[in-house]
Amino acid sequence: MTLGALAGVGVLAAQAAATAPKISVTAKSGGSTQPSTGPSASPGASTSTANANALPNGSGSGLRVVYAKGAKRVWLVSASGTIVRTMPIVPGTVSVPTGTYTVTDKRTNVTGTDNTPVQYVVLFGSVTANGTSMALGFDAVANIPGLPPAPTARTAAVRMAQADAQALFNFSSDGTDIVVMS
Repeated sequence: MTLGALAGVGVLAAQAAATAPKISVTAKSGGSTQPSTGPSASPGASTSTANANALPNGSGSGLRVVYAKGAKRVWLVSASGTIVRTMPIVPGTVSVPTGTYTVTDKRTNVTGTDNTPVQYVVLFGSVTANGTSMALGFDAVANIPGLPPAPTARTAAVRMAQADAQALFNFSSDGTDIVVMS
């Protein structure tokens, strides 16, 4: 009876393995490793079941924070190229220009450029919009644990849930690369 049960479990496991998506880690140009999905995951292969959380190609190498504006997502990437964490974001009303920046300052509790109380602020540059210079940064709206609503006032802040903003705050330090992609 035990032998029959073990054989049944083995058959079920084989069926599950045959239908599950295969995930592998492949090295892309720049030396970073990125997960890709599909029946034959190979560098540059496109699949119909693309992983929306996969690190974008061409995001650089080494320790970095990657912000893909179109995906409305941020990745924390270790020095070895491993994705430490990925999170959804709420973009500000002022677009962040694409490019590579570095963390210039971190602040715990301040008022954002839109007069919203924010915390876990990671600053990485500035942008001029309509003659006004605005700080570029990641933050969380104080007293809102999940994703905050879209801002209605002018801000270049990239907002996220408090737990995610705290993780980014703890992950980064002055000089950490911030890669902003379209």
